[in-house]
Formats: sequence, structure tokens, C-alpha cells
Amino acid sequence: MTLAVRPTSPAFERLEERNGWKIEPQLSESVVGDSNTGAVRLGSADWRPVPFTELGGTFGGLTLPTGLAFGTDGMLFLADPGGDQILIYTPHEQAFRPLWSPSPAGPGGIPGPYSLRQPRGIAFSPDGDLVVADTGNARVVVYAWPSLQTRRVVNLPGGEPWDVAHDGEGRLYVADAAMARVHRFDSRFWKDSGYHGGAGFLQRPIGLAIAASGEVFVLDEGRNADASNGRGSSEQIVALDDRGRVSPAFVASHLVSFRLPAPLQLVDGMLLLPQSERPGCPALELPGVEVDRSGRLKGEGAMLLARPSGGRYPRFGSYISRPLDSEIVNCAWHRIVLDAEIPKGTTISVRTFTAPAEIDPDRLRSLLPARSSQPIVLSESSLPEVLVQSPRGRFLWLWLEFGSTGEDTPQVRSISIFGPRISSISYLPPAFQEDPVSADFVDRLLSYFDTSFAEIEAKIDDFAGNLDPDSASVDFLSWLGSWLDLTFLAQWPEATRRAFIRRAIELYKKRGTVSGLREFIQLHLAIDTSPSSSQPAVVEHFRLRDYAARRPTGSAELPGGRLHIGGAPLDPGPAEIAYHFTIVLPAALVSESGAVEALRQIIDMQKPAHAEYALRLITPGFRVGCQSTIGVDALVGIHEIEPLGALVLGSSSALSSPGDSQPKLGHARIAVRN
Repeated sequence: MTLAVRPTSPAFERLEERNGWKIEPQLSESVVGDSNTGAVRLGSADWRPVPFTELGGTFGGLTLPTGLAFGTDGMLFLADPGGDQILIYTPHEQAFRPLWSPSPAGPGGIPGPYSLRQPRGIAFSPDGDLVVADTGNARVVVYAWPSLQTRRVVNLPGGEPWDVAHDGEGRLYVADAAMARVHRFDSRFWKDSGYHGGAGFLQRPIGLAIAASGEVFVLDEGRNADASNGRGSSEQIVALDDRGRVSPAFVASHLVSFRLPAPLQLVDGMLLLPQSERPGCPALELPGVEVDRSGRLKGEGAMLLARPSGGRYPRFGSYISRPLDSEIVNCAWHRIVLDAEIPKGTTISVRTFTAPAEIDPDRLRSLLPARSSQPIVLSESSLPEVLVQSPRGRFLWLWLEFGSTGEDTPQVRSISIFGPRISSISYLPPAFQEDPVSADFVDRLLSYFDTSFAEIEAKIDDFAGNLDPDSASVDFLSWLGSWLDLTFLAQWPEATRRAFIRRAIELYKKRGTVSGLREFIQLHLAIDTSPSSSQPAVVEHFRLRDYAARRPTGSAELPGGRLHIGGAPLDPGPAEIAYHFTIVLPAALVSESGAVEALRQIIDMQKPAHAEYALRLITPGFRVGCQSTIGVDALVGIHEIEPLGALVLGSSSALSSPGDSQPKLGHARIAVRN
């Protein structure tokens, strides 16, 4: 992970995918512009990593084909659905043999732990257990290794488990073809009921792979069928996030009709990927497959099975740009900043070359090694910024050399070139500029200080933007809020903090009023802030004084003589009338831990100091089958009872005149019953 470069003045020129990398193809080698990431990386125009749809069924080298697992000491395990068994291969025996003798089903036809039927998926858990997808018996069996004692049997009634896989946290994933979804279990094999598993989207998941990032890739059979060529159904790769939801962007980019071979089979002692049922893909023979004592593949056939690292990158490559024209005679180019990703074990070497005029590529090839600047090597921990070491010149060439171990590649997303250099050497006495060599050294030495000064100047230039709540940086929001005596709560997101600063003056004018308190709570809870919003409801108790004497003449008595809100009476005593109020809110808005305490803190900050309040959290008041039953006690219509004047539906504190007996359009009168 590289360090970030602090901004200074705008770049003189910028190289990136959007405006063209200006690469010199005649001089560059083993590098390519990746259209997916927009970066320059090691590779070539005709080189690609192992694709997700490669014929071995390894999801581009992320995993092993379904039904294959590696153990230590060179052991190879194979699920044999045709023989209803698990096979093991050891270097000593150099042959596959059953892991145990198949046993018949138990009483009542219930299969025992060693009575498998068409097992397909197999994998080792992080704890070293052997996990088998017993497809025909709709279950997953976990065996302790090497004792093979049954540790757990996970039944999936009505299911058809085809493949199993584990993520970095030890959770088990099961591709269920019959249930058309992926199940997830924790390390104790408790099912995660909140995991979606692609339900409603997948049709027949038959393969799994887990990336290092935790993303789950699923091989879904049955989509993109192409009946015109007689191939029937085909496969599609689907990506699921941590909650099991489908990634639409990934699926859209992998809507390619393809066919993978049938599951691995053992024929005459050799592993085969048969293709008799799938004419679109030839059979692949995998002779001489072996694994070493650490469980790694070796031999020429290894790439066909799996290589967890995926494709191999070239170890070296070079990027040489076309000439960059400053249109300035004897231009003093300043520095170069790379937006780069440099993984561990990889490097980027930066050189430059300047000239007063353009040079054709053939001549440039002979000049670069001798006349270019000394290389500056950037690694994982380097600041991706270099000073141009070449002498003055109108034209500049960039020469980047990529180094890799073959497992990964550095990537450059953009290159910013700064210039011309404005050096503070002009402020020094003439004696420091008399000797050209010394002057060049002093000029380059001062450039480091000049860059630091430019970073400070950039902060001063950008300071005005931090005074606007919409453009201020996230780190500056708390300080900007302190100028207005605003204290932000830790749980407030960035958008809420900006909204409070933006409306600070307006809210201060309304501080201590009902409308100001409502707006402050609305911002805190991120609910509707429009004037017509009904939440929160603020009931001032003085409005309830002598309500019985103010009821419309001829109206019925309140049941129990009291008003109920949220299932409880709101009947304040004489000492709770003046300077008292009640705030009514749905309980769902403050359901998270600590939310009620935070809300009380907000109310205490905004209410008048002498006023007292009560917080009433309500749950849905009309629940069919729970509080009311259709046809029994759920009445919708005109009621004779009109408590508390007229209560607007959804806004229990909006009062109207008791004499206004006609309901308004869009409003509803509510009879409050005990």
C-alpha cells in the first residue's frame, strides 16, 4: 500500500485512460492498458488471466474443480458420484482407492454417515475436517480427519447440495441445486437465516468459489439457454456479497453462454473431465496429476486442474511514453506523481529523458540507456512521487519499468507531470548560480523545500472551501460545527453533520420552540423534514387543560374519561400541565442500542431549560389479527366520538376547533377507545 501525495498546484499534464496513455508501442514491452481497471499493468495485448469460464471449472484459479480436494503429504481426494464413494490418492500407492467401504442404509432406509449417494462436493475446512456434499441424500457430512469419525451431519430436506466451500472466517457455504440458493453456516454449523444466498435469482447453483475478499462466486446452471444449437442449458457466473445478494454489475459483465465439463471422473486410473453429454467442450485428460507434501499441485497437468494464484504475470515490463511537449524552450520539468498500486514484492522504476526537439523511436532506443536519468525505484512502502532528474528540455519522455514475481503486478492508474519548476534559487546570491553544475545541484535540492511550500500554499488556497458545509472536508466538519457551538454525536453520518451546519442559524432562531425542537429531532433521526411531516408529534400539556368542558355539546364521553395515545393514557395531573410536553415517536426510529439516550440528549439541548417532557414511543396501533380482527372489532367509518377536537391521521398533536365537526378532505377523525 503506497503513501498518499499531498496536493500542490494543478498538474501540467496528466496521463490516464480517459485522455490516452500516450504509450510508445515500438519501445514498450510486456505492459498493457487494462480496460477493466483503466490502469497500465504487466501483460500483453493477447494475454489474459485465467478467465472465470476456463474449462477446468476453477473459477479462474480461485478454487479446485467440484469434487476435488487436496490434503497434506501429497494426498488427493475425489468425490465419485457414480460409485457412491470418496476416493483417495497417495504418492506411495500411486493409485486411487475408496476412503472406506460403502455401508448399506440403516433401519427404515435411513442412510448412515458412511452410506453416500452420488456425492459431488468435497473440501477441507479450516479446522482440517473433511466436508462432503452427499447430493443424493440431501445432506452435508463432516468427518474428522484422519479418524473419519462423524463430526456433524447437516440435513437439507428437499435439497440437492452440489458443492461446498469455506471462507476466511471458517463459515461453510453449500450450493443447493434443488432449492436454487446458497446456504451459509457458521463454524458451529448453525444456519445463517439472514443470508439471502441468491434466492429468487439463481436457478440451479452447482459450483462455488470464495475470493480472498470474501466475495462468493456461484456457477449457476440453466441460464442463457441456447436451444438453437442443441446445447440446451448453459452456465453463468454469479457474484454474491456478504449478505448473499446478487451483484448486478458482475452478472451483467459475465452474461456469456458457456459450458463446463461434467464432474471429474476416474477412468483407467486417470482423472478425466468428460464431455460426452456436452458437445460444445472437448474432454480433457489430466495424466500425471500429483501434489507435494504441502498439498500443492505439481506436474504439467496442474494448470488444468487449478492454480490458486490464477494467471502468471511477466516478471519485467517497460512503459515508455511518447514525447510530452511543454512548448517552452529549456523547460525545467519539476516532478512526477503516480496514482499507483504496488503490491508486496513488486516495484516500479521511474526514469526520465529530455531533449530540445522530438526524436524518432529508433534513435531514442539507442539514447535512452545512456542519457536517461538514474532510476528511482518505488516499492510497496514508497511515496509515489519523484523529482525529474533530467536537464532542461522542451520535450520529456517517461520510462517506467515494472518488476514482479509473476504472482501479482503493479498498476498505474494515472501519471501527473508538474512543471515548469519555479525554483527559489533566484532569491539566492549570484555566487550560488555561477557554476552550472553547482547551480543544477542547488536547484534540485531546493525543489524539495519548494514542493513543501507549495503544499502549504495549496492548503491556504483550498481553505475557503472548508468554510462551506457542502464542500468542507470530513475532517473539518467537527471544527466548523464548533464555530457554531454544535456538538456532533458520534453516530451522526456525514450528511447529517453537513445538514446541521447548513441550518444552524435557522435552528438557533427557533431554539426552545415546538417547531425548532421538531426540526432538530427530524435531522437527528434522518426523517422527513417537510412542513407536512407528522413525525415527531409534540403534545403540549396546557392544550389538554379542562378538555371535558371544551368538548362539543352532545358528544359522547371518552371511554374511561381519558385520552389514550400509543396504547397508554395521556392524562397529566394538575402539576404536569404548565411547562410540560410529550413527544410521540414510532419506536422503530430509535430501535438501535443507545438511540433513546442519544435522542434524550438532543431534546435536553433544545428544549427550554424550565420545561419538562416525556418521551412516548409507539408501535403500530392497527394490526390485523393481533389488536383487531376483520369482521369482529375492526370498524372503519363515521364515529360519534370526537376526542381532543379532531386528530389528523398520522399527526396526533395537530388540533382543530372543536366546533369544526366536518372532516376535511385527506383527514380522518379518530375515535380513541380504551
